[in-house]
Amino acid sequence: MEFASMEYLEKVKELSNKDEKFVKMASDQNTSYTFIIEPEPDKGVHERIVIGYKIENGKIKEVWRGERETEFVISGKYGVWVDILTGKYSAVRALLTRKLKASGNKLKLMRYAKATERWIEILKTIPTEFHGDYAGRSIK
Repeated sequence: MEFASMEYLEKVKELSNKDEKFVKMASDQNTSYTFIIEPEPDKGVHERIVIGYKIENGKIKEVWRGERETEFVISGKYGVWVDILTGKYSAVRALLTRKLKASGNKLKLMRYAKATERWIEILKTIPTEFHGDYAGRSIK
């Protein structure tokens, strides 16, 4: 599946909602997220991608592509997202080292760190096709 496509986002929703451990860990989450995936033209990634989701009581209720107002906005270069999804480093580490930028209540965001790490583990199971120089790191 193409990274960040609607097909990919629907699979994320499906697998996340089926994962009892994630749902339990995220059970106090009632919020929304926007992820901005910045292009890297010098690495063959030309499109800025904006995706998001809404979560209620640990279940993802809605996924989308495009701009919407959300409680949290997290942005970073395409390669940073690839690095997180392929296990080079964690999302929390990416935030702490400012490879990802976040807006919204940072304390609340960090409170969700363990659930986020579980969520990334779920995403790592999805066959994912990356673009540009990152195509060789696609998840099979």
